[in-house]
Amino acid sequence: MTEWPHSIFCSPLVPAAGGTRPTSRRDRKKRELLLTRSLQLDTTSQTAFLTLNTFEHGYHLRRFFRHSFREIKAGNIQNLVIDVRSNGGGDASLSTLLTRYLINKKFKIADSLYTVRLHSPYDRYINNGFLYEMLTLVASRKRGDGKYHFGYFERHYYKPFKNLRFDGNVYILTGGNSFSATCLFAGALKGQSNVKIVGEETGGGYYGNTAWMIPDATLPNTRVRFRLPRFRLVVDRQREKDGRGVLPDVPALPTVEAIGKGQDFKTARVKELIRDNTHKN
Repeated sequence: MTEWPHSIFCSPLVPAAGGTRPTSRRDRKKRELLLTRSLQLDTTSQTAFLTLNTFEHGYHLRRFFRHSFREIKAGNIQNLVIDVRSNGGGDASLSTLLTRYLINKKFKIADSLYTVRLHSPYDRYINNGFLYEMLTLVASRKRGDGKYHFGYFERHYYKPFKNLRFDGNVYILTGGNSFSATCLFAGALKGQSNVKIVGEETGGGYYGNTAWMIPDATLPNTRVRFRLPRFRLVVDRQREKDGRGVLPDVPALPTVEAIGKGQDFKTARVKELIRDNTHKN
């Protein structure tokens, strides 16, 4: 992220005179938050750059989103760049929350959200398997297709926020490390007139994914542990089921020269788009 101003929320830790200052737990937490999510404002170009590397809990994202969009509104920002290239996903409620600050229509998370069975002969290898069975039993209902559907999310529509919704130019940076809830976020905004997805195809699927309840499983002999999603999520049954991710509106692909020089070619492409759009206006 070269040539962008420092975050308005945090600044780098400064070594003490005469040597490196030992960092406290609070300083380490601040550094971790800064690396995970940050907002940078450039009032000269009326541009904000929001970096978001996770939708997991524990990073105060609800408060961060609210604070960020207040600052964006107060700064009369016209261009918002959202970098989710390294965002592997997390809680869909948090990606949905961010979507509501940007989208201009009501939307659903999924057309279908279901699991094929409540029980499995392998349940004994799933950590807290009984708890997940009970949660699935309470949250889902068996339908005519024989599957157990999480009906609330199949029916519920979310509405855009009114007061802090950003309606300027939005540029979403994506790449091969964008997965899961990040694809729900980018996919929901794809095609909106003021939104451009820039970069590379996401690693996660555009049609849907396997997610929601994701317990750990432990193999009995090797003790290898892995995560095992219990639900299948189909975002929109009208989308083509082609196994592709969310495709960029403006491709920004790596070149040998850019990689050799360590250039952030995706950010450079966005800055070109912002300059071109400014000159048009």
